[in-house]
Amino acid sequence: MPVIDIHNHFFPRTWPDLAARLGTPNWPWIKHTEPGKAEIMVGDRFFRHIYSACWDPEVRLQEMDRDGVDIQVMSATPVLFAYDRAAEHALDCAKLFNDAALELCAQGKGRLKSLCQVPLQDIDASCKEVSRCMRAGHLGVQIGNHVGEKNLDDPGIVTFLHHCAAEGAAVLVHPWDMLGQSRMPKYMLPWTVGMPAETQLGIVALILSGAFDKLPKTLRICFAHGGGSFAFLLGRLENAWQHHPVAHGNCELPPKQYVDRFSVDSAVFDPRALQFLVETMGAERVMLGSDYPFPLGEHGIGSLIRSSHMAPADKGRLLGENAARFLGLSAQPADATPTPGTLIEPRGDQLTYSSYLKVPELLQLQHPQSVPQHHDELLFIIVHQTYELWFKELLHDLDGVVRSLGASAANPDSRDHVYEAARLLRRCTEITRVLVEQFTILETMLPTHFLAFRGKLEPASGFQSEQFRELEFLCGLKDEKMLRYHRPTPEAYAQLERRLREPSLPEAFFEALRAIGKLDVHDGQTERERFDARARAVLALYRDEHRHRDWIDVCERLTEFDELVVSWRLRHIQLVERVIGVRMGTGGSTGSSYLKLTLEKRFFPELWEARTLLTE
Repeated sequence: MPVIDIHNHFFPRTWPDLAARLGTPNWPWIKHTEPGKAEIMVGDRFFRHIYSACWDPEVRLQEMDRDGVDIQVMSATPVLFAYDRAAEHALDCAKLFNDAALELCAQGKGRLKSLCQVPLQDIDASCKEVSRCMRAGHLGVQIGNHVGEKNLDDPGIVTFLHHCAAEGAAVLVHPWDMLGQSRMPKYMLPWTVGMPAETQLGIVALILSGAFDKLPKTLRICFAHGGGSFAFLLGRLENAWQHHPVAHGNCELPPKQYVDRFSVDSAVFDPRALQFLVETMGAERVMLGSDYPFPLGEHGIGSLIRSSHMAPADKGRLLGENAARFLGLSAQPADATPTPGTLIEPRGDQLTYSSYLKVPELLQLQHPQSVPQHHDELLFIIVHQTYELWFKELLHDLDGVVRSLGASAANPDSRDHVYEAARLLRRCTEITRVLVEQFTILETMLPTHFLAFRGKLEPASGFQSEQFRELEFLCGLKDEKMLRYHRPTPEAYAQLERRLREPSLPEAFFEALRAIGKLDVHDGQTERERFDARARAVLALYRDEHRHRDWIDVCERLTEFDELVVSWRLRHIQLVERVIGVRMGTGGSTGSSYLKLTLEKRFFPELWEARTLLTE
């Protein structure tokens, strides 16, 4: 098993003059003072002494050999984060150093890997950059534990962590811009006191906010410097949670139940502290991290772990096994030649593709009614079951859109919630596009083949789909009379009743527009006057495109979703007429005649009316 150091830093030998390049002062720059030595400056202020291990792969590899380290995973120094800068400047800086890291890795003989950095003040740009970097060869991303006054539980940052999980990007959280610096001007107190507090704050924010309950368990996130003071003050946090309701926050479980959701590195510099850390977190949640090559890092990388009284198996986990799993690296030594095509054989107690997706159970859910079974009935069942699965995902995502719009209404100055609403709506449009295309599969079935088993379906009908009715209610087409068709299914009936009472997606959207000052409605208005006011609120967004591009993006996604649902209804009509003509439907409806009446139904008519108003 290779020894892997997940927490160490680099600086390139040179980089462009950022102050001149970006037109703003006080950017970090490097001043070489003598061969092999340099100073990092921030504007005119001295920041740190560094030496050639930061930029020379040969020096780094020699010192790795000296310390018995096989692989180092480098990340930039937090002074380069630039979270307080204009987002486009921070992105430019991130791209420069991300590409520089890969250039160093290319000279590292397979032993140097890297984590990228992102402009975390701009979530959309951060998601795009981490995606670019993962495809370019980075293993993940290093982020700071806060952006200005935003902690890690900020909705935008949580969105970014969701994206990292989806990309398979490991996340290293590094403390920076420490709190209370005005009270700690001497003795390096920001590093010795502020850093542990900052890291603990980041972890606790994710726990108590309920963010860990919402984030997927596939997210791989590690906190540097041993997780700061978290492990050593977990008892205090747990005591507060148990005895003070206000300390519960929004998390579903006691704080100690979340230690399996993140990892920490081993940079605690004391054998008793390391032992306690491992006992608290578990040996599978601690990884070698040195903070090399800075003076406050571990001198003799890995010596703290090697000299500890831990069992040899646990030492192996900390020195490399945990990091290999965390980073998605091969478990082979760096100089070993992997065998092409070697597959992992899972143990009986491990999660597999089949057990995760419940494939055996899933494949037993198709029960054709025709006897003898008609060949095309299986296709008919599978396509409609697939529709219901996609309906489930649409409800899940549209509920997320409603929550984001509600959060935007509560905090009109935040753009993160608007971004999240647009992001989820983009997914909804793509899902609906797939739903429209699924009719093409059903059209491969001859009318005579459908009629061969159609009689077995009565009175079952797509008209009875509880989830599609729920989608209509959620999107504003609420009709209490439709509930009677769902009385045979009490749970669905109760769910639809709840949807009738809850705010719909259009209601959440227009409430958010009211909160940002674009919509003025009052109780004395007629319904037509309220409709016109809503349409003109949308019109106001489009006529002020420069200031409201994020809201216009939401409007465009809502319109596209509405358009695709109408396309779905139209394709449904065409399919019905193709296979049964103008016959009555199996559930008693008038078939295509009934379906044609639904073409006039739009979820967001005000968005279409606004387009008419644009021509005034």
